[in-house]
Amino acid sequence: MTAEFLSRHKHGLYWLHISLVVGTICLIVPVIAWTGGAVPSGFRALIIFVLTTVAFCQNQGLVHHCAHHLPKGPYPLGLYAARFLHYLGGLPYTKTRFAHRLHHAHLGSSLDPDRVGYESTTTVMKRLRYLVLIGPLRARFAPVDTSYALNAMSPDRRAQHERSCRRDWRLVGLTHLILMGLCGLYYPVVFAALLFANVLSNVREMAEHGNRGQGAYINLDVSVPGVLFFSTPGFWFHAVHHMDASIHYLDLPSVARRFTPKTNLPFLQRHSAVAYLFTGR
Repeated sequence: MTAEFLSRHKHGLYWLHISLVVGTICLIVPVIAWTGGAVPSGFRALIIFVLTTVAFCQNQGLVHHCAHHLPKGPYPLGLYAARFLHYLGGLPYTKTRFAHRLHHAHLGSSLDPDRVGYESTTTVMKRLRYLVLIGPLRARFAPVDTSYALNAMSPDRRAQHERSCRRDWRLVGLTHLILMGLCGLYYPVVFAALLFANVLSNVREMAEHGNRGQGAYINLDVSVPGVLFFSTPGFWFHAVHHMDASIHYLDLPSVARRFTPKTNLPFLQRHSAVAYLFTGR
């Protein structure tokens, strides 16, 4: 029943999901920050940290989905919403979307921009090193190599791409300057929550793609922590999403029940992203 409900109302729920994430970070958190007086409160900081960690984790799920499906609505509302979600999460829209679509096209091959993440995280120590060194600063779990695709562009197309990337970074900075004003003295707490959400994203992404140094299609068992911190169905049913990225993330729970895998890569069901971090299984 729940899966059918999500699928039937997916476009409205998609916008509701976006509204809750943006409302939490840009409205609820500032209200909590500015109603506490001039002296910062540790308890208030903890509440803000928890709320924004969950919101940024959800935002990563929405950003991920925006690479394939813009929110449905009059143009260019969906595009503007997708860009703002990226900027809120500290991500340039053009570069992130470009790399993610290449990752989908080349998972498990030498052309996968994210291949370093699953090729070099084959032991618990290597996974923890990636988690600590790469995780806080990036929403992706590995250095992303898109140089071959950039080199294949015409000079005009590449110049346009680079202009878009520079504009994105300016808008990321502007978005966080505004967020700094909204959150006041608590902005460092909000930024720390963003970094922590990126670490959680690393845990999930390693579990979704890694199989003894090779790429694979992997679903994760759904859990309450997964719903809150590892985000949308596009991540729980990541194998199905990789095999058919045209499926809306809120259709995935329903589609996954009857989906028949047809792939030359291993298809795995993994119990827990955290368990994979420490055991590799």
